[in-house]
Amino acid sequence: MTDHRKISQTLEKLLSSKTFSKPGVYRDLLNYLVNCSLKGETPKEQQIALDVFGKKADQEKELNVRVYILNLRNKLKEYYQNEGKDDTVILQIPKGKYLVEFKFQTYKSFKRSLEKYSLGLFISGFVLIIIAFILILNTDKFRQPKQAIWKGFLKPNYPILIVLGDHYFFTDSIATGRLGASRDTRINSNEDLDDYLKIHPEQIDKIRKSNTTYINRQAPLGLFTIMKMFGGGVANVEMKYSSQLRWEDTRNKHLIFIGSIKTLQFLKPTLERVGLKYDLQHSSFTYQTADSTLFFDNRSENYLDHEYASLIHFCAKDGRKVLFLLSDADVGNIAAMKYLTDKKNSDFQEKENEQNYKAVFEVKGQDLTDFKVDLIRIDPIKENISEIWP
Repeated sequence: MTDHRKISQTLEKLLSSKTFSKPGVYRDLLNYLVNCSLKGETPKEQQIALDVFGKKADQEKELNVRVYILNLRNKLKEYYQNEGKDDTVILQIPKGKYLVEFKFQTYKSFKRSLEKYSLGLFISGFVLIIIAFILILNTDKFRQPKQAIWKGFLKPNYPILIVLGDHYFFTDSIATGRLGASRDTRINSNEDLDDYLKIHPEQIDKIRKSNTTYINRQAPLGLFTIMKMFGGGVANVEMKYSSQLRWEDTRNKHLIFIGSIKTLQFLKPTLERVGLKYDLQHSSFTYQTADSTLFFDNRSENYLDHEYASLIHFCAKDGRKVLFLLSDADVGNIAAMKYLTDKKNSDFQEKENEQNYKAVFEVKGQDLTDFKVDLIRIDPIKENISEIWP
């Protein structure tokens, strides 16, 4: 769908710009070509000469039309390099054609919308900075963790890398007819997109990779809980998004991963090796024990989220600890994190008799509120960790 209103506004701005102030023939020519393109018409050289220049075209005049088109194309390039560098609609004349193509710069439109609320964002950000500053100054607000699962991250003296799972987007034509960020739960990495395009080659010219990602609420809320234990100088903490993570980032560091099962990126095979295999399309997973395979289905019932959050914890041979907290809906990880930091839940600490184990929590809740959370499985990981983690 073509947005005629925005195109008309852009054309009006172009025609009144310094770049198109003179000679006037280029304003007439651009206006003519835009109107023809909006009607779906592609005029011939003779028609342009007659309609714009008011003369019947001979061979010499046809050559002049080409020159005028070339000069007009150069004027558009000059305009967008200077006066129109922040425009959200780009007018282009393809080589060898006498029509105008319209390109919508969605990211610039978003930036412009964001600038409208810059003062409010600045104030909110300033308040958060003040709060963080107060917390850092008052280091007594930070308490070293008491539970064994967290205390292990303080010895030996490795930095703690916190990885927040962020969701993958690609660029596609959205419902309004423009290019925008799209999400498909089956496509969670560049590799997934490549595999999809191999099966659907007709989409190759329509879908492009994007740097746009987003995190849902479980990740930052989990980060906040962790920083209450390890912030304020208690530990050396670093943070990355899962889309930014590379294997080399994990070396010589403890790692805590918090996020949706759809944000694992290249770490997914690691979890499969310890007996957790996720079906992303159906939001379910299988859990391998020593003698059976269990199936867990995340679903909603009676307006409640019924979520199974999973935990994987193991120790590398050099003493580095690795912890994954995974769920589908936000409430799963939020409830599991609350459970694991509550000293009242001694049942988990009593069962935690090995360094390498996996567990499942059953959570019932709504939105960000858990009404019930139960530890229903905890099993040792028997696989050789040196073959799983670098």
